[in-house]
Amino acid sequence: MKKIIGALLPVIGLIMLLSGCSSAPKEEINATTDALKSIEIPDVNTYASDSLKAAQDEMNKALTEVKLQDEKFALTRDYKESVALLKSTKDLVEKAQSEAQANKAKAKADAETAIAELPSMLQEASALLTKAPKGKDTKADLEAMQNDLKLAEESAAEANNAMTAEKYLDALAKASTAKEKTLSIIEQVNTARQKLGRRS
Repeated sequence: MKKIIGALLPVIGLIMLLSGCSSAPKEEINATTDALKSIEIPDVNTYASDSLKAAQDEMNKALTEVKLQDEKFALTRDYKESVALLKSTKDLVEKAQSEAQANKAKAKADAETAIAELPSMLQEASALLTKAPKGKDTKADLEAMQNDLKLAEESAAEANNAMTAEKYLDALAKASTAKEKTLSIIEQVNTARQKLGRRS
């Protein structure tokens, strides 16, 4: 009996060793997968797309490493690198989430500031257009500026609509377009009036 037990001990030890070496980090994989899925939402994709992609890429590396170890002979499997990559993925998930929140808040603040400046600027441009030099030579320029003012007003309205829909980057882009067109009108009219003043 002792001989049989003695012969079985190495076998039992080998089985225990194999079972210890061949365990994939399933709990870590599931937890990290859930964490990654939780940030795969429009806000993170919009305001932290690079960080989101970095987290997704790191997860793919982790899963590739797990698969590589799974395909090895049980005694040679080592999931340390897989666990490290999964932890790195979680860190990147947290970074993407935090970055998205910060970038969204900044975009909202920037858009609010830009939109708040537009009414007075549009009013100034409209008032200046009524005082712009009128004549045969300036007719085409005036029509172009009046069209630009209309486009600027439309962009301003679209910026407000985007703010209401909490699309802050769109709101900022529309507000910037409106501001750019309005400033151009103001500059052109002032330049034309200065030229006229020098001639008279």
